[in-house]
Amino acid sequence: MKKVFYFLLVLLLSVKTYAQSGEPGLKDDLLKNKEVVLARYIPMSKGSYLYTLYAMKPEVFIKKMNAYKIALSVQYADEKDEAIKSLKIKDADFNARNVTTRYMESYGIDSLAIVRLHQLMEEKHDDSSIDSAYKKAFVKKLSDKEQVKLSRFVEENAALNDEALFKRSVAYRNWLDGYVTKLSATKYKEDSIVEYGVVKIKVINSEISNPFIKEYMNYRATGFIIKMAKDKDVRANAFRGFMATATIPHYKAEIEEMYANDKMMSEQGAAPDFTYPNVDGRSISLKDLLGKYVYIDIWATWCAPCKAEIPFLTKLEEDYHDRNIHFVSLSVDRMADKAKWISYVKDHQLQGIQLIADKDFKSDFVKKFNVNSIPRFILIDPTGKIVSGDAKRPSDPALRKQLDSLLK
Repeated sequence: MKKVFYFLLVLLLSVKTYAQSGEPGLKDDLLKNKEVVLARYIPMSKGSYLYTLYAMKPEVFIKKMNAYKIALSVQYADEKDEAIKSLKIKDADFNARNVTTRYMESYGIDSLAIVRLHQLMEEKHDDSSIDSAYKKAFVKKLSDKEQVKLSRFVEENAALNDEALFKRSVAYRNWLDGYVTKLSATKYKEDSIVEYGVVKIKVINSEISNPFIKEYMNYRATGFIIKMAKDKDVRANAFRGFMATATIPHYKAEIEEMYANDKMMSEQGAAPDFTYPNVDGRSISLKDLLGKYVYIDIWATWCAPCKAEIPFLTKLEEDYHDRNIHFVSLSVDRMADKAKWISYVKDHQLQGIQLIADKDFKSDFVKKFNVNSIPRFILIDPTGKIVSGDAKRPSDPALRKQLDSLLK
């Protein structure tokens, strides 16, 4: 199942993922219009790869990537500063490496089979059905020889500690993160019983020697652990480990805020308020709902696992409609997609209180609960105290048992 969810995540990404991070000291200013140039060589539409890319023969694909790098060379052909020219050459190279990684991950995929897979995810079928649909989605596989050749293209002669490139190329940053992730599952495979983020920190500290790169990557990995690890001690150890060595104020402040949010939830503190619009444009605040329990479903129209929970949530709303509880569905769709969200809510006659967050995942309420993936569920008591910042899903029978004990 983990493989399936990872695969679905990959499908949701486009090359727009390779955006400037916005973190202090980091830019992406070496080459221009990389996506525009890339679209001349591989099938793309509006920044996303088309499925026909994954049917392309490996030898043809490699030729396309080499041609892509040559096309980008026009931008640095007359560069007088040799250091800058070298960085631009590397930026082009790592862009091609990242596209190749994506090609390898999804090679041989069938678009119609993926539609079926998404339907199964939304219908909440059993794991075996989903696993079977996942396997059927790939109609071709790379040969061992092809795998080796493509992997060499992605990984050969790549330095791990190029600080100048790291600060100016998001392609290199993404490549390095992917390489560390791969090491977590291969060279450091014996540590796989430990939570993923913890293994990644071990890889970073073992393989990366540049202080700036190491701190940034540890900052990202620590944030992941604080937001995603189930074990409280794992989260606490990651926080303490990072703060003991961190030197960059911005990263320290971000991790401190995440950990404070984590403590707020684990210690059942007061829930932060929100005020968001419903489908009719009327603003609703959390404080308006207090006096009853509040069960919040954080979701989005593009999220298949979220939509799989909707029938269960609807049944909960029907069964508990006269009990002391509000059911709130909070969408993190982009505001640019607000009309799509409104249509989905109305077309599917969704029940409960339907709201949309103002800044999707960057909305204050969503950030306060360290939401890093959806669906996510939050339970708040009538006084505004947090019962659970990561509550049971509607499809989990344990949720009904919890609600029955609270609402008796």
